[in-house]
Amino acid sequence: MRAIDQLEVIIHHSPVKHEGQSLELQVGLKITLPMPEHDRFLPDTLEAGVHQAGLSLQRLMFRLLIEKADQDLVFRRRHGKDGQGIQRRGTRPYPFKTTFGEITVPRTRISHKADGRLEIPSATAWDTPEQVALTQNLRDAVCDRMRDESAGDSRIAIGERAGEPDLLGRSTILEILYQEGEQLVAAQRARAAAILEEAPEREREAVLIPVPTDPCDDESSDVPLDESEEAQAEWEQAQAAWAASGFPGCEPVCPVKAREPRHVDAGFVIVQPDEVQTKAQPCTGRKAICTYTAAVLVAGWQYSVASATTADLWLQVAALLVELGVSSGQRRLLVLGDGARWIRDWFEGLNLDHKVMVSCWYHVKKRCYGQFSLAGGPKDRRRALERAVLEQLWIGEVSAAIALVQGAMEWVRTPQALADLIEYLEKRRGTIPDYQQRHRGGLWIASTRVEKFNDWSVSERCKGRGMSWTSQGVMSLAVLEATRENEELNAWRQTRELPKIRLPKPVKKAA
Repeated sequence: MRAIDQLEVIIHHSPVKHEGQSLELQVGLKITLPMPEHDRFLPDTLEAGVHQAGLSLQRLMFRLLIEKADQDLVFRRRHGKDGQGIQRRGTRPYPFKTTFGEITVPRTRISHKADGRLEIPSATAWDTPEQVALTQNLRDAVCDRMRDESAGDSRIAIGERAGEPDLLGRSTILEILYQEGEQLVAAQRARAAAILEEAPEREREAVLIPVPTDPCDDESSDVPLDESEEAQAEWEQAQAAWAASGFPGCEPVCPVKAREPRHVDAGFVIVQPDEVQTKAQPCTGRKAICTYTAAVLVAGWQYSVASATTADLWLQVAALLVELGVSSGQRRLLVLGDGARWIRDWFEGLNLDHKVMVSCWYHVKKRCYGQFSLAGGPKDRRRALERAVLEQLWIGEVSAAIALVQGAMEWVRTPQALADLIEYLEKRRGTIPDYQQRHRGGLWIASTRVEKFNDWSVSERCKGRGMSWTSQGVMSLAVLEATRENEELNAWRQTRELPKIRLPKPVKKAA
């Protein structure tokens, strides 16, 4: 914001009145500024003058109201300790940093006649830090700026808006972001724990399982998973008995128009878990920072979750499964993900009668493309094989797809790449449905919702060229974005408490 030379601001005000539960302050403002030239800069020049005058007015009103509140508190505490009264001991200047600048306010100091103890009542009652107080509105403004800008750019923008370039330091900007993220994470964890504590023990044990808390899972969906034959047989038996549309033995779904939006299988809750990696700062001693995310979907409803650890993520997801009736059998669970080990371990540990997993079609295609590229050989022949394999997988024919891959072992340059693909498909046989049938029925076949959330909450902000991060920074941005996406951020900022989760309409218990 440009500065206006020769701007004169005169403010008249009445004494602040305190009547009942209200504070009353009357002010009059007079500004004088040079008439700018009639050119394209005139509107901007006048705007800058009005802004500077407004800052002066806001600072004065804030100081007067804080002083009145301080005096009112001293009056209320006039009886002192043990009712023996107090003695005023002058005032102490105390700075508040706000969205309109730093304002220093005199706060009354008293001594208690009962024991001579010195006290600043407003410091105790308002729980202000010892040196300087940063208002919550300023903290919120910092977090909003950090969504799109670096700490340095946020510092400049906030300083210019407040009329004080040095209002905040870069380290203070980061500290504010970290504190806000930590408080939100703690509030989310406490809310989830409270929901689970109130749930019946049987339901709680069905969805809350011990999981590793490693900060990053190096094994992604692009790496074959090591599972026992016994676990695989159990999985196939479960999905053969019943499953979401598109699996063997299930009723086919009715086709919908080609451009109809995707919807959730009737009676199901879809959980789309994922992880997003960002480059770590050297001071962290790590190469990458992992942020774990999930999108929880019911027909016409979505809730986003972000966490720095799988344990915290699954705690919040468990609370949602309880609230949505999955643990009590009102709804079934469908997990739609990329097949990473941390997702499979959680899914297999759930003690639910009605659960099924679908491998994300996008990740299946990506894996096939990558393995055929590694295999080498004539490009045209290799790509023709890839198309044929994907055609079989698209209709859920895993055995036919594997047979095609096996037939190419003799002519590719690196057979091991195809062997790895076969292992990958074998281990996901029970999670690969008839994608074509699901697609025609307008059902989800890819984890696009959580991928989109990852894009706007982490990737677009944190994966810029030359950027590196700490876990605190990435997590704070992600959890703030999740809270905003869930329409809970305004309530959090007003009360510092998370509201109850707004749930979709309940359904009858699943058959």
